[in-house]
Amino acid sequence: MKLFKLALKNIRFRWMTQVLTLLLFTLSISLLWVMHEAKVQSENKLVKNLANIDLVIGAKGSPLQIILSSIYHIDAPTGNISYREAQRWAKHPMVRQSLPLAYGDFYLTYKIVGTDTSILSWYDGMLSEGSLWTKESEVVLGASCAASSGLKVGDTFSGQHGDAEAESGHGNYRVVGILEPNGTVLDQLVLCGLETVWHVHEETMDHGPLTMENDGQELEAHPEKEITALLIRYKNPMAAIQLPRMINENSSLQAASPSIEINRLSYMMNTGSDTLKGVGIALLLLAAFSMLVQVWMGLAQRKTEFALLRSLGYSSKKLLRLITLELGILVFTAFVFGEALARWFLMQFSDELGYGQAYAFDSSKWSNFDLQLLGLPCIVVFVAAMLNARKIYQINIADLLQNP
Repeated sequence: MKLFKLALKNIRFRWMTQVLTLLLFTLSISLLWVMHEAKVQSENKLVKNLANIDLVIGAKGSPLQIILSSIYHIDAPTGNISYREAQRWAKHPMVRQSLPLAYGDFYLTYKIVGTDTSILSWYDGMLSEGSLWTKESEVVLGASCAASSGLKVGDTFSGQHGDAEAESGHGNYRVVGILEPNGTVLDQLVLCGLETVWHVHEETMDHGPLTMENDGQELEAHPEKEITALLIRYKNPMAAIQLPRMINENSSLQAASPSIEINRLSYMMNTGSDTLKGVGIALLLLAAFSMLVQVWMGLAQRKTEFALLRSLGYSSKKLLRLITLELGILVFTAFVFGEALARWFLMQFSDELGYGQAYAFDSSKWSNFDLQLLGLPCIVVFVAAMLNARKIYQINIADLLQNP
């Protein structure tokens, strides 16, 4: 305990020479932790929300945009597609399962998605209370949506048409169920039947020709039903080779493979994170170099102090423990500050980094990486102590006291 108190006093006495090393260690630990957690958590969310979806069919446009909007719900869709044409591919012999999605309205920042009740089985969703929708205008809320909005079973609300910034008052929805939280996109969605979305948007849908001739008589044309995307699971491996090509070449639709697009997205994300990781490692190395230089030069300035301690009964081994303890306190303080700064940053900017609440990062997670971040500075401390051990053991008490 006396040695620990002495180490603290030495650190306080020399705090100005410690600030740079402390700051460099803190920033490097903080940056490395943020980059690691952002990468790990985003990759886990990407994989978890894939839900074994093999193919997404949408309107012509960017395949990546189709995947992001239809699976991850973090981008605008490329447009609508004919429900009749989508059903033709849903019934293809190579398709095992299909799930239609129709977008349009928002409630606050949450998408109102028209689909069928099988979506719960795709994402392992379960009801927390209430029931699934059976009629038009009935909706089921994801757990995060319910918690954020405060809506309960039996409540009604109006949506915003087009995007989350539009004025409310579009459609009249009634909550009939709330889902349990399960960490997938279901938490962030308002689910209803396709008929609900079609009914709300009947006035804005493309009706095609107003009239058509039949034996000289004019008949009213029915509006064509549209959806935003169709999610597909293959029946056999051959479908992965043939079905996307057949859809892209023989229809007006666009087929996008999640595995291909997510690999491309991961590559782009890794490029940026690797660059920032390199900056973090450079800061860590600079902090280590600063510590080594500081200890090496500090020993020359502290020879008289060490000689006095030796005369008071401190052995060379105890002096080495004192130096090591001082450095250990410094790097542990930097580790605590670095982790605190990183977690605060992730908590404050989680929505911006994670494309809104749907992919917000968890700043409370702990993993083996935290121990690794603590272990790296500890190795530097050990190396610094060992490099200066010889100088400590060579201290001559008599010479230093006579010629300080």
